Amino acid sequence: MQTVAVLTAIFVGVAFAVYQVYDIYYAQNFQDDESLAQDGGKSAFARLKAAFPARVVAAAMEDEALSRNPQPLLRRRRSVVVENEIRIRYPGWIGRPVTHNWRQPLLVVVLIDCLLAMFLGGLSLYTVAYEVPGEAFAWMNDHVVVLLLLVLILLLTHVVARLDVYLHDIYRIGRLNRFLG
Repeated sequence: MQTVAVLTAIFVGVAFAVYQVYDIYYAQNFQDDESLAQDGGKSAFARLKAAFPARVVAAAMEDEALSRNPQPLLRRRRSVVVENEIRIRYPGWIGRPVTHNWRQPLLVVVLIDCLLAMFLGGLSLYTVAYEVPGEAFAWMNDHVVVLLLLVLILLLTHVVARLDVYLHDIYRIGRLNRFLG
């Protein structure tokens, strides 16, 4: 019975890993636009005008992405420091925004995590009927170890997804410096 419960948990974990890929792709491409469409964009732009100096709002209106969707700027409004240029309040210091778009490399990490999760799910089914030989691979025969590795992969994917949203927001905000200079 314990084996069935662990294998069921592994199956759910693999399904969740596949869902995470969809969720991250959706968040990267549609989530902000959808939330903006729900209120017609009026309240988002009103909040933008209330939260930032006029020159930052004007710069946001010049930026192609932020003029359509100011959500990243609104999400990180407490982190934005406006001086001669926009700077970001990171945990422990104030510095320049990231200048590299990390979205693609982080999506690759998520996809690799998903493939690893599917491998672990397949491995757990394989080891029901067969045993993986060798001392170095003995951990593969223990379903609890496979489940723990799967949980670690899912947690890593969650952290990477949160980091992706954060870094992409900071990257897009940092692009406003071209219009402020």
